[in-house]
Amino acid sequence: MPGSSLGEPPRAPTMNLLRLIFGTIGLLSVVFGYLGFEEYLPEHSPLDLLYYDLQLFVLGSPPLDDGGPIPDLLNIARFTAPAVTVYALVEAGRLLFATELRRLRARNSRNHVIVCGDGLVASTLARRLRAAGERVVTVPAEAVVAEPGVPHPGTAHTLTARAAAARDPDVLRTAGIRRARALYACTSDNATNTAIALAAAQRNRRTPLAVYAQVSDPELCLALQARHLGLAEHPGARLDFFNIDELAARNLFVRSALRPVRGGPPRVVVLGATVFGRAALVELARQWRMRDPGGDSLLPIALVDDEATRAAAELTHRYPFLSRVCHITPYDGGLAELLDTGFPLPPDQVFICYDDEEQALKTALTTEQLWHGGPGSVVVRLDRLASLREAFDVGHGDRVLDDLSGALRLYGVVHAACDPALIGDDLVERLARVIHESYVVARHRHGETSTANPALVPWDELPETLRQANRAQADDIGRKLRELGCALSPRVGPGAEHVLADHEIERLAVLEHQRWVTERVATGWRYADSRDDARRLHPALSTWESLDEDMRERNHDAIRELPAILADAGFRIVRVRHA
Repeated sequence: MPGSSLGEPPRAPTMNLLRLIFGTIGLLSVVFGYLGFEEYLPEHSPLDLLYYDLQLFVLGSPPLDDGGPIPDLLNIARFTAPAVTVYALVEAGRLLFATELRRLRARNSRNHVIVCGDGLVASTLARRLRAAGERVVTVPAEAVVAEPGVPHPGTAHTLTARAAAARDPDVLRTAGIRRARALYACTSDNATNTAIALAAAQRNRRTPLAVYAQVSDPELCLALQARHLGLAEHPGARLDFFNIDELAARNLFVRSALRPVRGGPPRVVVLGATVFGRAALVELARQWRMRDPGGDSLLPIALVDDEATRAAAELTHRYPFLSRVCHITPYDGGLAELLDTGFPLPPDQVFICYDDEEQALKTALTTEQLWHGGPGSVVVRLDRLASLREAFDVGHGDRVLDDLSGALRLYGVVHAACDPALIGDDLVERLARVIHESYVVARHRHGETSTANPALVPWDELPETLRQANRAQADDIGRKLRELGCALSPRVGPGAEHVLADHEIERLAVLEHQRWVTERVATGWRYADSRDDARRLHPALSTWESLDEDMRERNHDAIRELPAILADAGFRIVRVRHA
């Protein structure tokens, strides 16, 4: 990993080797010194000889002041014993000042990453950041002075402060917050993480800072995202909140997309309406929507949980698109009761999402009715037991357990979620993707093709300049809603959703056009009768009144799609005051 090791204790193998070498030298010095004094002072008692011998370690022994022929063994000891003493003094000084040197070095670090917390999420994230070549400073949540001589793994820094919370501005300043590139708040307490994130975001900045706070409650996470996105103007720091289970569920389908079975949608069973179970169900629906955009075949999902009916109702309320994409059949009760009454369908894909990891693993290994799918069809959510996957991994040389002919897949949520790139895919980024997808659908509906409009391509193929334009549009949602006296609210529980009236759509369309013109002009675009992306010319770079009807309608479409875009992310528009 890049970075200097100034002020850092040597790594453990080097430390142990040095101690072994100097310990051996010290022992030999005692033996050689005693034997040498025995020859040099034959008339003295053994206690006198031992006393004179030990004095060699304090850089001198009085009998040697008289000079004379000195035995070879004693000659060796009178140099090696002081060397051991010098090493001991250096080691003591290093241990005494190592912590302060690490603090000083961290304070002066530049473009580094700060990870606050000392649990599994924090340690996993720090490890993956180091593996990506980042310089990492770790700050324990409620730190105490570290045990001397116990360095942090790798060459990263560990800051400690007696009874000091990671959210303390002094601790953040010591961590080099003014010059850091990013900060991750990953303690086990939501309030602490939020306080750390807010304290970091409010610091005077010399460089742009991205701040990410872990929130274990998905509804609170959604509410905090809404409040930040709802700002009319955002601070210099980029702030976002993330949930480990939701990130892991999103990452689950990155490399294993949902595929049709027998020419139709696969039959899916989700065991456990936990945070991960609910998030996995939503991601399953998103996957199938991309696979079947016309909604010709609903994805059948059996949700098994003691409160499956309530969970299914809450999910379809929070994410209205679920009703259009999948058919959720809730089964209240446990899997055992369901099997006793006859399993409703042989599943093609099973997701075992219990928070109790032992129960999840036991269910996967003892319920043969779940083994009918193909490779990777039985996904088991694990956390601290995720290392067990090596015992089943067919590609692992030390595999000791059968993986049910490839059907079993142990999925570690913490490792999957602690992907810096995935965490960095914040709410603005996700909304920008949906905005682009909605734009593509709308333009195709009007008969346009990618030949005439180069923006009609998938997000991953979109030029970075156009991606940034979509991000700017998403980032401006809060300002637009404030103009109407509205705000974002998580779709949690009953509530009155504000329906945009025609005059409000017109008003927001004008604002969106003005924002777009300002953004394009700032990047060098100019007005022209015909569009030319290479020369940065566009016919819409004019006032709203000068736009033709087709250009105005594009802005109207973008605003009409806004409630659906926000609902896709779990939000709704609510009226808070009259504009």
